[in-house]
Amino acid sequence: MTATVEYVDEEPNGLAAIIGGLIEGNLAQHPEREALLKPAVIGISAPDVGVSITLQIAPGRVGVANGLQGKPHLLVQTDSERLIELSSVPLRFGLPDNMTKDGRAVTGALMKGQIKVRGMTRHLGRLARLNKLLSVN
Repeated sequence: MTATVEYVDEEPNGLAAIIGGLIEGNLAQHPEREALLKPAVIGISAPDVGVSITLQIAPGRVGVANGLQGKPHLLVQTDSERLIELSSVPLRFGLPDNMTKDGRAVTGALMKGQIKVRGMTRHLGRLARLNKLLSVN
């Protein structure tokens, strides 16, 4: 089965195009990551530019919609520049690798509230799968 990334809106916003394209590219390069597509609703927001998206993940499919829709399991909020940087952070078990400088920087940003993840403690597995889907490593 080949996973698909579907844009819910006729004109995806810039964040939807970037995140959807990143997931699409990663699934094409790493077909084994299709196993990460387990049911989840994830919101991603960049308040500094007033843009947000919702990812509706299901086996074989990722729906990408403009804006926050419904009540996501996870809501990731940070500035737009940091969102893009997160895709290149080395991961260990799906979470930032604190043995690396970049991983420690992400953990520090979480501790300082520069990256907010609502639902992180209840949905750590979903967060780890999202990180792996978005990772270019």
